[in-house]
Amino acid sequence: MNNKENQENNDKIADLWRNLQAQGASSEELCEIIKKVPGLRQKAWVELKKQGPSNNDLRFIIENVESLRAEAWSLLKKIKPTNYELKNIIEYVGSLRAEAWQILIKQKPTNFELRDIARYVPPLREKAWHKLKKNKPSAYDLRYIIKYVKPLRAEAWQRLKKQKADIEDLFDLMKFVRTMRPEIWKMYKKLKPTNEELLRVVIKINGLRREAWDELKARGIANNDLITVIKEVGSLRHEAWARLFKSNPDSKDLRFIIKNIKELRGEAWLKLCHQGASNDDLCFIIKDIKSLRADAWEKLKERRPTDDELKFVMKYIPSLQAEEIKQAAADKKDIIKRLTRLD
Repeated sequence: MNNKENQENNDKIADLWRNLQAQGASSEELCEIIKKVPGLRQKAWVELKKQGPSNNDLRFIIENVESLRAEAWSLLKKIKPTNYELKNIIEYVGSLRAEAWQILIKQKPTNFELRDIARYVPPLREKAWHKLKKNKPSAYDLRYIIKYVKPLRAEAWQRLKKQKADIEDLFDLMKFVRTMRPEIWKMYKKLKPTNEELLRVVIKINGLRREAWDELKARGIANNDLITVIKEVGSLRHEAWARLFKSNPDSKDLRFIIKNIKELRGEAWLKLCHQGASNDDLCFIIKDIKSLRADAWEKLKERRPTDDELKFVMKYIPSLQAEEIKQAAADKKDIIKRLTRLD
């Protein structure tokens, strides 16, 4: 860019800055200018200080604008940073980490701040963990450390076991920590999980799916649980369907399979027909399953459908069959007319 172009660019920036000032720039807008427009950084910083920057404004400057970091940090200390702001500075600003940590300790950090520092700031990991232990960590705190802070995993796990981890703690850890699954699964089974809790393992934890599924089968699986497995677990779909098929599922279950599981639609439709599909079932199929609409209509015709059912069907049946439906309705009217004459 030559001198002329540079001057034109500076003039445009100056004009835009004047327009923004005339309209009244918010602190958020000033922070963006400070970060992204070096040519206006000092002017925007002066304007921000006149407005009175919030803690969040100062934290933003500290984290993103190195040339103003020391001054913004000094201002933030005067108005007292929150624990959350200190935690972020500890995580993202290495040059201020030690000082921010000392201030945080004096302000009594919560377990939330200590957990995050243990996870994201290796140089302070042991100190944060030591402080967290003194704060009497909850089961959630310990699970967090086990899942996300590998160097502290073994110690946190021992503490959680002493605190008597419940079934929710164990389920959460089985999902996230593969290396611990065999041990945790044994503990999980000792707590006598309900069928619903075993089903959750089948759905969510691939590495324990077969074991949990076998446990469920041994207990006996309700049809609604089989439906859930058919819907959610492709690898067990056909096995679950075979069990459901043998259990004489109700029409609601079969309608669900027909509508939602395309690969089992044909078998479920035959099962529904074999068990005796009601008129409501057939209307459901006509409405929602285009590929079975004609078959369902043929079966419904044999039942002498009501006027309401005929009106319903006429909304969905292909146009080439519309006349046939109208004729069925006309035949019914004729029968009624003849009956009234005979009477």
